[in-house]
Amino acid sequence: MELLDRDGDCIQFLIDKRGKLREYVNGKLEIADVSYFEYNVATQQVKDQTGVFQLQEGDCVEKALGLCALAARAGVPWRGDPPCPATRLTLTDTDGDKLEFVLNDDKLQEFNNGALELEEVRGLHFSFADGTVTDDTGSFTFPARECMQKVATLRSLADQAGIPWSGDEPSQASLTPFGEQPKVLDIENCAGDWELQCPKLWEKLTATANPNERFCDTCKETVYFCETVEELQAHTEQRRCVAYDIHESSSAAGSAGSVDTMTLRCALLSGVELPSVSVAVTAHG
Repeated sequence: MELLDRDGDCIQFLIDKRGKLREYVNGKLEIADVSYFEYNVATQQVKDQTGVFQLQEGDCVEKALGLCALAARAGVPWRGDPPCPATRLTLTDTDGDKLEFVLNDDKLQEFNNGALELEEVRGLHFSFADGTVTDDTGSFTFPARECMQKVATLRSLADQAGIPWSGDEPSQASLTPFGEQPKVLDIENCAGDWELQCPKLWEKLTATANPNERFCDTCKETVYFCETVEELQAHTEQRRCVAYDIHESSSAAGSAGSVDTMTLRCALLSGVELPSVSVAVTAHG
């Protein structure tokens, strides 16, 4: 899960293979093991052991619900105020449909691209494996990078409307045992801004005006083509999706045949961080 605070910092939270919640600020590891969150609903501020950050006004309810659910998954105590209950949820699913769920007279209504789809939602089923929600008319999939906050918000709406919920709970404890490596998910289930091995080919992505950038219609992300180690490092440090064919770089120009390694981090939709992967990058002379 990620959020942008009112100071403009990009903050990401992931559960590592030990079950610890890690906090990154602008791409740098800030806390290896978050010990608590304390929330002030009046000021929309969240406190942890290193300081305080303030949620954005426009999406503070959604972000607080998502962070609270992620904390519960990692066993991190949530102190202070509980998040406010949600009153509506808007999202664009992986098919590009604009969905909106609205509480109206204790009923949850669903709109699809502005048209009323369900006068009253009567049941919801969620799967963390692929981020898919099934309701009375079919199913839709949350965008990967928004999955935690969106499903936590939908769960809040379901609670208030008394709608039966089945499948996975957003706040359920992570079931990944220590030392066990979970299955890496396909691109449509990846954690958006975290690097995974993607089954799509560069040639199959949608071309853009920039020859070194293409768009993935599945995960709705721009993919950047890299030809040097420096380019690869610059893009991955910003959590961008990359494709690469590494040739000689400035740092390796004087050492033909030398081998550098890069460490990539991966995560599941549920927020669980997978073991890091070291990738060998050979500089050609």
